[in-house]
Amino acid sequence: MKQISLVLLGLGLASATAYAGAIETPLAVSNDINITAPDQTGLWSFGATAVLMRPIGGGFNYANSRSSATTDGNTSGSIDRNVVHPSYSWWFGADVSYAFPGNGRDVMLAYEGMHTSTKDSTDGNFLSSPFAYSANTAANNGNSVFANGSYTTNGGTFTSASGKAEVNYGAGDLIFGQKLDVGTRIRLHPFAGLRYAYIDHKNTGDYAGGSYTTYNVTENAKFDSTFNGIGPRFGSDAQANLGQGFSVRGRLGLSALIGARKTDSSFVDSYYDSSTGVLVATDAQSADTGTQMRVVPEIDGRLGVAYTHDSATSMGWGIEAGWQAENYFNSNRNVSGSTSDFALQGPYARLQLDVA
Repeated sequence: MKQISLVLLGLGLASATAYAGAIETPLAVSNDINITAPDQTGLWSFGATAVLMRPIGGGFNYANSRSSATTDGNTSGSIDRNVVHPSYSWWFGADVSYAFPGNGRDVMLAYEGMHTSTKDSTDGNFLSSPFAYSANTAANNGNSVFANGSYTTNGGTFTSASGKAEVNYGAGDLIFGQKLDVGTRIRLHPFAGLRYAYIDHKNTGDYAGGSYTTYNVTENAKFDSTFNGIGPRFGSDAQANLGQGFSVRGRLGLSALIGARKTDSSFVDSYYDSSTGVLVATDAQSADTGTQMRVVPEIDGRLGVAYTHDSATSMGWGIEAGWQAENYFNSNRNVSGSTSDFALQGPYARLQLDVA
């Protein structure tokens, strides 16, 4: 009886175990969508990228035009804004990465940089300089004749104005990644690391044709907004293989940069004797708003088509082309005192050389 009881108890435990497994075991997954880390050999990769990008946004408002002016130095009539819109410019990037032998891990060091400069000019009888007003307000005084409208011959305005907008941008990444194959056609490459970015906006306005008593007056005004920051970066690359060496590739990256934003402004009014043209006096003012610590979020993405070729030796190469965009939120301070994003977009082309 004792032996029979033990046998029955064993059968009962087996049945209970089988029943529990039947409830909790998930459905089987097809082998075609397994996620695996590729087994790779040590590999160096060298890349170069050319991008035709344009800073997008509101542009630099360097002068306001009005239809008429009063004799006390105040302008009237509807306002027409004269704006410098940045144009497309080439910038270049370079990167080097090393794929560690084994299970798909790698490290990359990358840099990208751009410089663009755009000019515009206009003529009219009632042009005012919003640039000088901002500089004067930041300096917290009202000595400039162009800021307080104390000259009256031309209604406190100029007859010609020109503006120049310059942008200097550079960013460097140090990221660690992990390749993951999803089935036989999809490869993901999540990554994490650090990004450093430098963004500098230089806006310059030149104004002529102002009059004050017996003087002809010109003005040169400058406004400079700079951001430097470093912070964590993460995201993922994705690749869908089409066959015969062709693939569709994309990237989405996110960063949070902690850094300093600094703004400098200045302007110089020059007074020339209206009869002789000799420089009589200058009125120079400048202001430094100091350094403001900020957290600037950043997002970037690209989508393109690539072709790769592996030679019979230990080398391979690839080419890729597509569209790229980047956005740094509220990184720039404008002449008016408001903040704006620094955003870029445009087509890109990339070459890569792999050496085992």
